[in-house]
Amino acid sequence: MDKLNAISVFCRVIETQSFTQAAALENISVAMASKLVAQLEEQLKTRLLQRTTRKIAPTEAGLVYYQRCHPILVELEEADSSISDLSSSLQGNIVVSIPMDFGLRFIAPVLPSFIKANPNLHVEVEFSDRRVDLMSEGYDIALRIGALQDSTLVAKKLATTTMHFVASPKYLTEYGIPKQPEDLEHHHCLLYKAIGNQIYWEFAHNGKVQRIKMRSRMICNNGLTLVQMAKDDLGIINSPRFLVEKELKSGELIEVLPEYKQQRLDLHAVYPHRRHLAAKVKAFIKFLSQLNLGEMA
Repeated sequence: MDKLNAISVFCRVIETQSFTQAAALENISVAMASKLVAQLEEQLKTRLLQRTTRKIAPTEAGLVYYQRCHPILVELEEADSSISDLSSSLQGNIVVSIPMDFGLRFIAPVLPSFIKANPNLHVEVEFSDRRVDLMSEGYDIALRIGALQDSTLVAKKLATTTMHFVASPKYLTEYGIPKQPEDLEHHHCLLYKAIGNQIYWEFAHNGKVQRIKMRSRMICNNGLTLVQMAKDDLGIINSPRFLVEKELKSGELIEVLPEYKQQRLDLHAVYPHRRHLAAKVKAFIKFLSQLNLGEMA
């Protein structure tokens, strides 16, 4: 048994929850994939996977083994990729998912430079706030703002942003400036909602966190639209700094409740651990890193 190949197959099974998909990624038969995992279990003298007719899931030992082996495989593939990059240019396809508002503000203006630098690489970009399933939908890389949930994905932190409550001067003149979170009950709050999100605003003050479920006459899944609504004097929004930086500097919007801090949101590039894609993913991450996003304004 080639133990490295067996470990690689085992990791693919964990990531895809399928021997069929794992075998396809490893370019071997399903029977061979099953045999390699069985041999690995025999060598380790422990069961790594729970197999039923409907589901494949790691045992406790299998999860621990995956968490130890996965980073090693990533390092090996990146080493192979770094050598490969020295002798060949990037080519083929790369499929990327980027949050809509962030992508339009920061990525779209500079994306042509990446395309021009890699003329043999076909780039497919989806600007959307939909949280894609990288493994099953065929994405090579995705940018995500906020908490990460996919434990099987490799993640690289690129930047950080903060959330701010803002409204127009005219709106605040008419309705008053809220002094504490409870005052928002008497205001028009324009809410952002992505698929599956609950409408809560969190406030942290003097070491205490207050979580309030908001009510609103408008809910929208697009941050730029909410910024425009706030500029048109329709209410208070809770927006990432990078969407309202210009308006705050110009005075079109004013921050309210600034003493009530909110959780900082990290921007990560996430990507699945797959062979033959690392060089392209590495190139795109390098491109993103060179943007110096830092503290996303």
